[in-house]
Amino acid sequence: MGDDISATISVAVVDDHVMVAEMLSFVISSQPDLRLVGTAGGVAEALALVEAERPRVVLMDFRLPDGDGIAAVKLLLERWPDTAVIMLSGTDEHDLLAHAAEAGCVGFLAKDRPIEDVIAAVRAAARGELVFKAGEIALLLSRLRHTPSVDSQLLTSRELEILRLLAKGHSTDAIADELFISVNTVRNHVSKILSKLGAHSKLEAVAIAVRDKLVTL
Repeated sequence: MGDDISATISVAVVDDHVMVAEMLSFVISSQPDLRLVGTAGGVAEALALVEAERPRVVLMDFRLPDGDGIAAVKLLLERWPDTAVIMLSGTDEHDLLAHAAEAGCVGFLAKDRPIEDVIAAVRAAARGELVFKAGEIALLLSRLRHTPSVDSQLLTSRELEILRLLAKGHSTDAIADELFISVNTVRNHVSKILSKLGAHSKLEAVAIAVRDKLVTL
């Protein structure tokens, strides 16, 4: 019997380094709950792949021959906003994490992280969770271009509650279950939270909330 495709997590790999792409592809394909839908080596190729396959999760390299991953993420999420994108990078550029968060990535992984971390991140992203470590949030805080502080009174008690759960890494489904509300209601609250905080992504919203002591990690 073949795998139940509907139950697997579809994943696309975008990296112009052939060895890295092949290694990620091999590991993803070896997992029973993951399904590799293809690889791309550049921005244009990545957009074409996502349009054709609509993967749930995209592993996106930062440096690409026809642009950078940040630009690719922005274009991708404009067209397919439900895609979960994890930024991969072998560089130590200081502003990269902030740019990734602002672009809408759900997380950031250095290429020297163990492959087990990458696979765990893919599964977490597919569940709607943020993929970050406390140290990365600290770095993001130092690089945020948002200067004004946020007045906590702008947020309702329910929005603050959801923001705290996001900071704990809860997925949209998990928040809905815990608060006994629908997934669509959670999404509506998250949309309002992003608007009120001036954030481009849940990851950036959590960083702003931590900075302004609305939540703690």
